Amino acid sequence: MFEKYPASRWETLLSNGFRPLFLCTGVAGVVLITLWLAILKGYWQADSIAVPLAQWHAHEMLFGFVGSAIGGFLLAAVSKWTNRLPVSGTPLALLVLCWIAGRVVMLSSAALPYVLVACIDLLYGLLLMSLIGREVVMGGNKRNYKIVIMLGLFTLFNLLFHVGMKYGIEYSQMALRGVVMQICLMIALIGGRITPSFTRNYLIQKHPDSDKPLPTLFNRIDVAVSVVLLLAALSWIITPVNPITGGLLCLAGITQWIRIGRWQGVRILSEPLLWILHLSFLWLGGGLFLLGLSAFELINVSAGLHAIGIGAMAGMILGVASRAALGHTQRALIAGKMMIIVFVLISITAGLRSAASLVEGVGYNHFIVSAAVVWLVALTLFCIRYVPILISAAPSWKNPG
Repeated sequence: MFEKYPASRWETLLSNGFRPLFLCTGVAGVVLITLWLAILKGYWQADSIAVPLAQWHAHEMLFGFVGSAIGGFLLAAVSKWTNRLPVSGTPLALLVLCWIAGRVVMLSSAALPYVLVACIDLLYGLLLMSLIGREVVMGGNKRNYKIVIMLGLFTLFNLLFHVGMKYGIEYSQMALRGVVMQICLMIALIGGRITPSFTRNYLIQKHPDSDKPLPTLFNRIDVAVSVVLLLAALSWIITPVNPITGGLLCLAGITQWIRIGRWQGVRILSEPLLWILHLSFLWLGGGLFLLGLSAFELINVSAGLHAIGIGAMAGMILGVASRAALGHTQRALIAGKMMIIVFVLISITAGLRSAASLVEGVGYNHFIVSAAVVWLVALTLFCIRYVPILISAAPSWKNPG
């Protein structure tokens, strides 16, 4: 089903969830890292934040930045799954306001009762789960009930984070590990379906007469790889420093690389909207392997976390958001030079930030600042490229779904 013809700029913005929520993702990527850089350099003491600052940073990047991207993707996708009109108008506006309110209360948590902070921050996840659940039920789309369960788990991890702020930081740390692994599994399962599928469709269209092998679609090998990742995730959430955990994580990373080798990535290097998805999977495998090394206490856990958080998560978000924003507004699926630069910069950021965790002293500070600056350039360019698309009507509203 397609978006309704907009009567105003506001109605355009609120015609489909990907529009305001991808906008939130881009703005959050710039604002949150600007604030974090100001904290690291001592320009801002962040006295308004009650949460330990490292915990705040992790929470906001996962539940704020990534959370808005998940919402934008799912709200755009669910209308296709159910053949219903997209969630739009007042319900969508309330969802966006809940997301914004969550960011505001987390920034001003020192001035508010923490129970109120937690309740407001949880609203976005609860409302998103309710909206997706309603669409899935109304559309009779039973096979996607698992998406509702996934959103419920995402919100439960957020709840556990806030519980930990009151009753023990170890619960908050477990919640952060939990949501990191949940997002890794989402990339492996959802991204692991769309990446070879998009690649296959592109190669068939581009080379219809070619006798070269096509990407292997999701099959039993992918299921086995996902089971390994699930076992590694559960082990890391419960016991992050443990030889068994380390072995499982290293194996999970290697098996992600193996599955990528079946997707014919070398044949799509001229198509940025595809190679960024493949590159994100390379970072996923690398990040899991680095986490495995940290479980053996060989390196700092931050190296693996940022390889996953920036290279895999942010890379996948920018790739999927770019493709979805173009496709859902009936624009040609062409990345353009600016987004090629963004995709390259986000991987450079991942490399710099991961490397920072492997050095000490002055080198650490140089790597951290460099990574933050490159990230800000990348996310600013993303906003410059996509804000006009997200707030403007599609070139043709005959079929703009």
